[in-house]
Order: sequence, then C-alpha cells, then structure tokens
Amino acid sequence: MSWDFQTEPEFQELLDWVDEFCRTQVEPLELVFPYAPYMRDPKMKALVKPLQDQVKAKGLWAVFLDEELGGPGYGQLKLALLNEILGRYSIAPAIFGCQAPDTGNMEILAAYGTEEQKAYYLPRILAGEDYWCQGYSEPGSGSDLASLQMRAVQDGDHYVLNGSKIWTTHAHWANRMFCLVRTRTDGKPQAGITFLL
Repeated sequence: MSWDFQTEPEFQELLDWVDEFCRTQVEPLELVFPYAPYMRDPKMKALVKPLQDQVKAKGLWAVFLDEELGGPGYGQLKLALLNEILGRYSIAPAIFGCQAPDTGNMEILAAYGTEEQKAYYLPRILAGEDYWCQGYSEPGSGSDLASLQMRAVQDGDHYVLNGSKIWTTHAHWANRMFCLVRTRTDGKPQAGITFLL
C-alpha cells in the first residue's frame, strides 16, 4: 500500500529549508556537542541560541502548537513531514522548540492549567528557557501509573509530597518537573494528579 500526495510548493520550500538547515547547522553541532541545547553552560547557549533564532525567524518554532497557543497550527500531515526530518537528529527538536516531554507539558498546561500557571510557566517553556522532565516511575512499580505510591497531602495552601521517583529521563538537564502523585489515602480508586515543580 502506498500513499501518494503532493505538498504545497510554499510548504515544500520550508521543508527544503529545514532539511538543509538540519544537515548544515544542527548535525555538525550535534556531532561535537550532542547535548548542547540542554546544557546550562553559557558557551553552549551561545551556540544554540542563534540556531533557535533562525528557526523562530522562519516561523517554525513550536510547530506542534495551534495558532491560538503561539504555534503555526500546521496540522498532523505537515507535522509528520516536518518530524520526518527533525527525527533524524537527536537535538533538532530542541532547536525547533518541539522536544519531548516539553511538547506534552505545554499542551497539558495550555488545556488544563490555571491562568496563573499559564502566565508563570508557558512563556519560559515556549521561549526554550525551561526544560522539563516527568516524574512517573517509582521503585516497585516502574511506570505503571495505577501502582503509584507517592502521595501528596495538603498542608494549608501547600502540598507535601511523600515518596520516591526513579528513572526520570532528562532530570539532570531539566529545571522543571511534572510529578504525578496520588492525593487519596483511603484506598479508593483515583486518577493521579500532576504537580509542577
């Protein structure tokens, strides 16, 4: 089974630019400094920011977001064509502002966050200034969310988190974390809730 379609000439020009940009700019950086976008060293940031600025100037930053959330609103087909190129390079998503888990975290915040959370977290994550990790896995349960043991107990206006998380991918680069925990202690079924740390 084959899928035959043609891309609009204007979008094909963008795809061609992305392909050349990744081959000539992103790949050389990745070969020498494979974690450059995530490093806090000012010298690394000085290498990454000009590339991100070029992407933003082309209107290709945060390509997964709809227009009302600050992205171009390309839709699934165009995203698939873009990701086919970006997926060849491990750092390309960070150069284009569409790296996991930040993409999902932005969507969760945009859809379910309070106005205060959106105002506080979204600008920095959209600007590529914050990188996130997700605290799901726990000792004894792995990533089985139904087996979560970490608890959040309300203490006045705050919550106290009790428990452990393990195998949190990119925790060593991240400066923010989504942490999935339980809030009920009576043994009744519940969905976990997410805390922004």
